[in-house]
Amino acid sequence: MEWVARAAGLNLLWILFVLCGFGFFGVFPATVALLMVTRDIRIGHNKGICTSFLAYYVENFVKANVYGYVMFVVNVALILLAMQSMSQFSLWLTVPILVVTILIFNLSLYLLPVFTYFKATFFNHLKLAAIISLSHPMVSFVLFSLVALLFGLIFYSQVLILFPVLFFFFMISVSGYFAMVILLPIFHKFKHAEENLASSSQVSKV
Repeated sequence: MEWVARAAGLNLLWILFVLCGFGFFGVFPATVALLMVTRDIRIGHNKGICTSFLAYYVENFVKANVYGYVMFVVNVALILLAMQSMSQFSLWLTVPILVVTILIFNLSLYLLPVFTYFKATFFNHLKLAAIISLSHPMVSFVLFSLVALLFGLIFYSQVLILFPVLFFFFMISVSGYFAMVILLPIFHKFKHAEENLASSSQVSKV
């Protein structure tokens, strides 16, 4: 029951803060805040959910929107180009465009979770997201399936009409929870690898 209450509370907070950002400017900061609170819960940093959510939302408002909308614009442009290529270009040009579109979309699924865990510049976050996405194809497939299911539920309106409780209390928070369950062990490994590499380089300098 405690887990259910947390999931419902996080979902309602996500909806509330998306609306606080007038939708367009609220969706990415609210998603980052939800992922960060979920990360804290998973690693045992039990803070107040409401205060933590607000703090993360305000702290990352600008960066989350920059990250989110850069990837959004890039993905939309590539998808439109891929759709155009299938009708107007030759197969030899269409296939590379489709491959690049899929790879960039796959990378973008990792960008916000990577942002919530690693402190780095935008380009280092991109590099980490690319490395992790390419080195874990099965995880990428699971994340893609999760996103596809989420969008399917949102745009297949009959589901939300019949079961509105899914969206208002569980859909976003449960999706974020499962994403962090999958990704946190991978992030831990990469962080430990970076720390070991840094310590070994310091020893070699000495």
